[in-house]
Amino acid sequence: MFPWRRRNVRLRPGQIVSLMFTLAVGLVGGWAGTIMYNGMKSGDPDRIGAGLKQLFTESQEGEVANTASKIAPSTDPVRASFEFYTVLPDVERVVSVEETAPRTQTSKEPVKKSVKIQDTDGYYMLQVGSYSKQSIAEKMKARLAITRFEPAIQRVNIQGQGQIFRVQVGPFRTMGQLEKANRKLEQMGFKTLWLKVSTRP
Repeated sequence: MFPWRRRNVRLRPGQIVSLMFTLAVGLVGGWAGTIMYNGMKSGDPDRIGAGLKQLFTESQEGEVANTASKIAPSTDPVRASFEFYTVLPDVERVVSVEETAPRTQTSKEPVKKSVKIQDTDGYYMLQVGSYSKQSIAEKMKARLAITRFEPAIQRVNIQGQGQIFRVQVGPFRTMGQLEKANRKLEQMGFKTLWLKVSTRP
């Protein structure tokens, strides 16, 4: 016998079946992978594999959208809040056409008697409130009705604000009467606006 001669190797039937099965699985897997890959690249939604491409695309877009939503700052505007009836009287005072009378002197000098002389050219009014709704003005008028004064509601139209209802007390012919009424209203917790109405043409 010669040592360089190759010996014939015989495969058992079970080994042959296993080898053929492995080879068949490999061929089928490669064939299926090729078809799915071509379907993804073709762009045709009816071909096999197009659904996987759409699934991967939607997943990537969803991740990008979630990342952008976390990074993007909030753009909601900050809402300003204010009390309407607190701001309205200040605005109304600025556009008022009546002349505001000076308040009580703060110096130690006695008040001159001339300020108590009757003013024949006009009269004074104390404005207690200014509102955009007549119902609220009526409530303020009812509160003032418990005093000895006779409150009245004056309806005016102001450009940019519309109809305004002013609650006023008066009239007073002298500054002394005005100051006395104002002190009483301040003791009751009312803040007033001094007005002088001229009767000159």
